[in-house]
Amino acid sequence: MKAKAANKIIAVLAVLYVVIPLTMLVIYSFSTYWQGLLPSGLTFKWYSFLYRNPKIFPSLIISFIVAFSAVVLNIFIVVPGAYAINYIKNIRLKSLLKQLFSILPLIFPPLIIGLGLMQSFNRHPFQISGTIYIVIIAHALLGFPFMFRNVDASLRTIDEITLSEAAASLGAGFFQRMRHIIIPNIMPGILSGSLLVFAISLGEFEVTSMIAGFNTRTLPLVLFQQLRDDFRAASAMAAFLVYISLSALLLITSLQKKIE
Repeated sequence: MKAKAANKIIAVLAVLYVVIPLTMLVIYSFSTYWQGLLPSGLTFKWYSFLYRNPKIFPSLIISFIVAFSAVVLNIFIVVPGAYAINYIKNIRLKSLLKQLFSILPLIFPPLIIGLGLMQSFNRHPFQISGTIYIVIIAHALLGFPFMFRNVDASLRTIDEITLSEAAASLGAGFFQRMRHIIIPNIMPGILSGSLLVFAISLGEFEVTSMIAGFNTRTLPLVLFQQLRDDFRAASAMAAFLVYISLSALLLITSLQKKIE
């Protein structure tokens, strides 16, 4: 009983550790003044300011385009890639590739990734530095490990080799097997990975600030600029990102329940 009680306390503390900063942010975005323990006043002034700010809507559209494009790019790369890796007969090579794809972009600081992308895409014929295309590639790269982990975990829950061989024996080609056999069976993993990639892209700042041009200002970049002008308006902008992420979470969760 003591162990169960201790586990519940630890779980509650872990939830509070995550929820409290987000809750304080949302409360602050509705307050007129907050210097003591509790805020004073309720206002929608800061959200109204966001609505009137001409920089917000274009940056939000760019953020959505980049996030959705990063998700699509990861799906087209990760799903066939993870499927192919599972067919590798050499156990050590298969394990090495899975470990590399699961952690490689995560072990390097964003500064290194940003510099690497600037060097890679700053020369003809791949000169896309400063455009929205390099931002999409960067966000897809940062979300790659999370998509790969979820897709690989879903592949491990099914016997995809046996299913593919059975479909191939009936005359199904590679793309037919992927479309009708593999993807429907691993859709929960694809949706989970898509949610993580979308959330990472929507809030990414460090690498984006290095590679984005003046015409590719995502919402986090505008948010950082707003911090220096008015912290309360910046809090409303950050809270808006929280609402979008939670909405995406609810949508993906409902889709997963319908699929399962």
